[in-house]
This record gives sequence, C-alpha cells and structure tokens, in this order.
Amino acid sequence: MIEELKKFFEDYPRQVLQMRGVRPADLPDGLMDRVLDYRHRQLVNLEDAQYFWIDPDAYWMLNKLIFEMKRDGLHELYSQVMLPFSTMVLEIAGDGGDQTATGVIIQIDDTIYTQRFILRRDDLGPSNCALVSKGLTAELIDTPTRELFAAVGIPAPEGVIEDEVSWNKTFLALAVAITTLLRHDGMLKVEDVSLYPRQKRRQAERSGKSLPDTLISKITLGKAGRGQVEAMKADDTNSGREGATRRTHWVRGHFMRSRSGQLVWRIPHLRGAGPIIKQERHVSAASPTKITTLDGLIKDG
Repeated sequence: MIEELKKFFEDYPRQVLQMRGVRPADLPDGLMDRVLDYRHRQLVNLEDAQYFWIDPDAYWMLNKLIFEMKRDGLHELYSQVMLPFSTMVLEIAGDGGDQTATGVIIQIDDTIYTQRFILRRDDLGPSNCALVSKGLTAELIDTPTRELFAAVGIPAPEGVIEDEVSWNKTFLALAVAITTLLRHDGMLKVEDVSLYPRQKRRQAERSGKSLPDTLISKITLGKAGRGQVEAMKADDTNSGREGATRRTHWVRGHFMRSRSGQLVWRIPHLRGAGPIIKQERHVSAASPTKITTLDGLIKDG
C-alpha cells in the first residue's frame, strides 16, 4: 500500500486535473499552493513510514479492547501515547475484496494526524478529511484533496465522508492499542515479512517485471494475546451463566487504574493452572460435634 500511496502523490494533482480537463490556473487562489504543500508533506512522511499488516484474529481482539476502553472512559491513553514510528501505515487483512481500507497515522510532537485511504483494484481513493488529535481533544479538518475535488466538480458520494470519519477514528484507536500492547510481552507478535511473497516475485520476473523485496511488519497474536482471545470468547459464551465453575482457564487482561491513578494494562493470565498439591487440614467446630480431618486437593494459582 505504501508504494501505491507514493505513486498517487508523485502524480498528484495532475491526474485529478487531467481527468476533469482543468488547468492549475483555473483553480481558486491559493488552492494549488495548498495542494502541492500537502503532496510534499505526504511524500516526506511516507518515506519514513512503517507498514503494519494486522491479522484478523489480532484485529478482532484489538477491536474488543477499543470498545471496552471507550466504554470505561479510558481516554487518557490517547493523550499518553507516543507512537513507535513517526508515521504508521495500518492495513487490516481482508478477504481479498475489491477494496482495502488503509490508515496513515502521523505523529508530530504531541499531535496525531489520521487519514484513511482506499486501495481499489485499479485506482486509489484519496483522503477527504483528517482527524487531528491532541491530548484529549480532536477535530476533523478537510484535506486539500476535498477542496480540489469540489473545485473541479467531483462531488463526494453519499455517505463517503461519514464512513471516512468512522475509519479515521478506528485507525487512531488501533494505533493507540497497538502501541500500548507492544510494551507487554506476549500480547502481540510482530514479524518482518516480505510484502510480496517469493512466488509472486518470481512470477513477476518471468513476465518481465520486478517487484521490490519490501519488508512489512505483520501483527499476529502472541501467547498472551491468544489467551486473551480465548478468555474473551469464553466470557461471551458464558455471559449470563452465574456460578459456572471452570477448570484451568485464561483470565482476560484489561486496562485498569493503579492506586496512583495511572492507567495500566493487566496482562492475561492462567487461573487454576499448576501442580496439584496435597495438603492435610484440620477443621474444628466450637460446638461439640465431630472433629473432621480432610485431605484437600488444591490447585496452586
């Protein structure tokens, strides 16, 4: 996706103007300058971008945690986060459909800019708006692309802006959740893999083309992350069943406040695991009843 974004902005805004037969001089005053400045900044940021490909199971877990974070009002995480890279490109593994939503998240000092792009089979859908967040505040701003589309007479399809705003919020939350969980061993597993598998590169070479050996970071679940998903699904299954006893099982992790008021992540853990320890216990009663000696089986943990 990074290569497609770079190609789009390298040819931007020529392709838009040519499509509508509009000359740069025909644009409103100052718009061409804003468009070219936007183009320059996007190319600079993409040059240093780190591409993350999110596995479906990891995306499912992250989505559930994001919902809980919002439900519990833990918005401070947004103000505390420092992204591991100045520019993150997030792509969610899909089903190979006609289009793929991709988020570009850029942090400059304490301000985060989030945009959504759509990669289609034969073109790229640019960003119309950006979510600008700083601390606990956020605002939506139009990108110069939306101004350009309006100036050349390209209307935004019904519902596309609302959908884009929703995706911007999702990608920002994903960046915050990933950044937070990467600090805890075992929650997420990050592997550097080739963007183009070897077989696909060889096929391209046989057809006279070449594909770059670009590395991307593939995000899957670590051991603790798999336990988290197991616990989440078990909680969903057992919802409403009071008093249900379970043998060795994963207890889900969650964000919580420490005694100092700081937001911390409690790592998932196994409950009821460990060796069986045989103990002798003496139980006595105050009334003159029979004194019983029990040999109890207790699981450590």
